[in-house]
Amino acid sequence: MVAVRSAHINKAGEFDPKKWIASLGISSQQSCERLAETWAYCLQQTQGHPDADLLLWRGVEMVEILSTLSMDIDTLRAALLFPLADANVVSEDVLRESVGKSIVTLIHGVRDMAAIRQLNATHNDSVSSEQVDNVRRMLLAMVDDFRCVVIKLAERIAHLREVKEAPEDERVLAAKECTNIYAPLANRLGIGQLKWELEDYCFRYLHPAEYKRIAKLLHERRLDREHYIEEFVGHLRAEMKNEGVQAEVYGRPKHIYSIWRKMQKKHLAFDELFDVRAVRIVAERLQDCYAALGIVHTHYRHLPDEFDDYVANPKPNGYQSIHTVVLGPGGKTVEIQIRTKQMHEDAELGVAAHWKYKEGAASGGVRSGHEDRIAWLRKLIAWQEEMADSGEMLDEVRSQVFDDRVYVFTPKGDVVDLPAGSTPLDFAYHIHSDVGHRCIGAKIGGRIVPFTYQLQMGDQIEIITQKQPNPSRDWLNPNLGYVTTSRGRSKIHAWFRKQDR
Repeated sequence: MVAVRSAHINKAGEFDPKKWIASLGISSQQSCERLAETWAYCLQQTQGHPDADLLLWRGVEMVEILSTLSMDIDTLRAALLFPLADANVVSEDVLRESVGKSIVTLIHGVRDMAAIRQLNATHNDSVSSEQVDNVRRMLLAMVDDFRCVVIKLAERIAHLREVKEAPEDERVLAAKECTNIYAPLANRLGIGQLKWELEDYCFRYLHPAEYKRIAKLLHERRLDREHYIEEFVGHLRAEMKNEGVQAEVYGRPKHIYSIWRKMQKKHLAFDELFDVRAVRIVAERLQDCYAALGIVHTHYRHLPDEFDDYVANPKPNGYQSIHTVVLGPGGKTVEIQIRTKQMHEDAELGVAAHWKYKEGAASGGVRSGHEDRIAWLRKLIAWQEEMADSGEMLDEVRSQVFDDRVYVFTPKGDVVDLPAGSTPLDFAYHIHSDVGHRCIGAKIGGRIVPFTYQLQMGDQIEIITQKQPNPSRDWLNPNLGYVTTSRGRSKIHAWFRKQDR
């Protein structure tokens, strides 16, 4: 993007990393220094490489995108290094020695996401076990640390920006991939900031004539529209002040893809659209949202068919906001969104608003709570099911990765992938033979469950053990349903064979 490449140039015409890092809004001086060190390392590693500029600028773009989501310093450093690792300029082993394990784990997780890309490109009716394992490993990496996903989305946006001047077939290929895979993922995760840019770039490359037509119409009427919204917003602010309702009121930009999509969906001409003129009201408290709605409907006639209360009934990705369309001055329609500040942050940042990482933690950050991780897992599964339904993922993979597997959590929050129908003893033996041999009970979410309990997606399981190993031969009886996996049964058989010698 030109803005990135020209905004931080010094008097000598060179990129100024200090000026750039200062513009990112990083609060900690130590974090700024660590990012500066990473930039210097990238310069050193790319010296003499034919694609040095491309790799460095892609990293810069990715960092800028992620900084708008208030991501932690390890995420920014991993993003800066990712293009180098992905192009095999520097190996993960070398990186591990230079920048540490936590950052390399992030980079590795991002690279694992290539599995879904490769699957999307396959033209075979069946897939190999290796492809299935790759997709499963990708899902585990994504569930384990959401930052892998956000880095990947930033990398795809950077790539879409880069191919703007590339041949048409390259632009179309990149846009199709993002339309099929990454834009739906950003939507499922509720990251509005990334979703809109992905969708607009894809629309621009796949439907250039329509994109230019709508962009031209928006530009031609921009001044009139801005003047109209300015007066409308001024009136609303005054009315809310009179009623003692505290809220921010402002016009909001419309994205070209969303305009085109609504035109297609409702068979409307550009002039008939409700939301080309759009206003947002952001309040501190929920009660002020409904008070603001009352003021809006008191002063302007609303269109009942265009009213949606996503606060009372959130969208599947967690989005909350009140939507209404009113007839403003001159009979012109205005779309209004009303939400709290927290809802606004959630809508823009999605999962990034909830998963907070503390910088400097030994593990690379403090994990979110169990409920958030279950919700995150379900969002990822919903995204992959969406791809399967649209034909972007083969049914065979969907079956082997989802229908035939169950994903559960350890007490520490690590995700474990087991065959569907697995029991607490299967889980115990998956963790370690000794844990299985010493198992005397299990808890799911703090509640004692029998050994015959079949693990469910998202369960958090704790194994209760005794000091001495004492497995039961009953565990091997298939009719009793204590152990269903071959791995668990083989470990129990091995223990008894050893005891019988």
